[in-house]
Amino acid sequence: MNNESLYSYHVFLFPFQWFYTGSSYASKTLEEKTDLKKFLSLLKDTSWVRQGFTLDKILDYNEYNYFYDFVRDVLYDRNVGDEEGYIANFYYDVEPDTTEYRFLVPASQNSIEYRLHIESILLHLYSTGVGVISFHLNNRLPEQSSRDDILRINQFGRRIYPPFFGMDKEKVGKVTQYQSGGFAKGLRITQQNELAQWISIGDDQYREDFSRYTDLHYFADNPFQLPRFMEGLFRGITITTNPEDRHRLENGVFLSPLLDDRMFVVCWYGNDQLASELSEKTTDNQRTTYPHETNNWWYKFIFVDVAFPMCQNEKMKEYLLKNHTNARWVKYGTLYGISRYSFVCLTGSLETLKNNNVAFLVNHVQTMYYKLAELCLVQRACVLRFNNEVAEIAASKLKVRREIVNRVSNLYKQYLRFVNKIYFSEVTAQEQGIELYDLLQEKMCIPEQVRGLEKEIEELHRYVNIREQSAQTASIKLLNWIATLLLPPTLVATLFSINFVNREWAASINASPYWPFWYVVIMAIFITAIMVFIIVPLSKKQIQKNE
Repeated sequence: MNNESLYSYHVFLFPFQWFYTGSSYASKTLEEKTDLKKFLSLLKDTSWVRQGFTLDKILDYNEYNYFYDFVRDVLYDRNVGDEEGYIANFYYDVEPDTTEYRFLVPASQNSIEYRLHIESILLHLYSTGVGVISFHLNNRLPEQSSRDDILRINQFGRRIYPPFFGMDKEKVGKVTQYQSGGFAKGLRITQQNELAQWISIGDDQYREDFSRYTDLHYFADNPFQLPRFMEGLFRGITITTNPEDRHRLENGVFLSPLLDDRMFVVCWYGNDQLASELSEKTTDNQRTTYPHETNNWWYKFIFVDVAFPMCQNEKMKEYLLKNHTNARWVKYGTLYGISRYSFVCLTGSLETLKNNNVAFLVNHVQTMYYKLAELCLVQRACVLRFNNEVAEIAASKLKVRREIVNRVSNLYKQYLRFVNKIYFSEVTAQEQGIELYDLLQEKMCIPEQVRGLEKEIEELHRYVNIREQSAQTASIKLLNWIATLLLPPTLVATLFSINFVNREWAASINASPYWPFWYVVIMAIFITAIMVFIIVPLSKKQIQKNE
């Protein structure tokens, strides 16, 4: 265990969607494609260890007690022996602070290698077809503890593939800008500002240097490819990110990001001077202002920028800072900032917090506030996952009605489970927790997305109901058609039941005025054969077509 000082704490969260691949899953329901039991069996012979929650630590108790009881079911894996659950939590088998999360970034004329001690690597899987990998990292080195270092760590440590390829400025405006190729130079340009030179966990065997992106064929089917440092975590499992493998790759797991090229950032940073600078109020004409409301560094910290704020309108920047900051404790030098991609906290140094008996603020970020951020990410991921399923069903070529009905019904079942088990309007009774959760919900636009998803599912249900009504109408028409066909034999049977013929005609041919019994039997067999071999098969085909 490393006992050095802690200058900052970083969590990089990678939310993703997943489902099983293979031809047998082509028409399966969402629940069947994301059954946790199979994934649990795939992880058995790996370094992932299922993590059942127990209240045997102070931090665990404090975190657990922070949330409402009905929220705990989605945050904690309390049923390790129950494979029918909808959540499974794992940790990667590595000792805290013995392995490093390393990456190389450019800084002016020199490159800087950042080394963060890995506290833990967690994997949370949900039966809704989403998951989250989170890297919990301690920054214990003083040479990488400046305010600019923190910005670089958050920016370059979270990128998992190129967001774009830089364009040679000399080609802009010329016909040559439309020529194919040039990915190697474009990658070098991107790595100067947006992307690390490489990222590695422990052994450099799984170092990701993004060089594979210089080959067009590598990413022709899908821009996202699982970085090598994540591939190393899933050794022994067939993981694919290629959409073309969904049906042709048997016994695999398809995985794709539910955000973009960036991981979500949770960060605590302790800096006495900076905390003091941003919390000194000024009063002018009875109007109180604070430096953080216009400060460039605070803007870059919240919105994960490095060189300069990506907003060069002072009024707009001030508006954004006020609306993305929780400044309840600004007088004590504590600020919280939330954006769509980040949850950040600035306080005094850890030593200062200890001296003031508020060192627990670091624990809050490591536990409760991390859980708040992850829960909102899971909610957002579920909505996007369900949106994908709706689009897939709507575009499916399934001709058998009952398969479509099953998929839609199962999607609605999963949606109801999501609304009742994962999506909450409030998760804690603690006042600041309510404020921070509401701010996360607002900045991630989750309530609006949930309402939009509800409308999409309603439209899909309406479409299925129309098809159901159409099928019922066709079945009724079919029954009428069969009844019409049965009229002639019914009439014949009625005539036979009379059991006699014209007496004068029968006398002229010296015949009996009554139908012989054997003749009635033959006619009945003949009519039955027509029904069995012609009408019934046609009826079956028509019913199957309607289904």
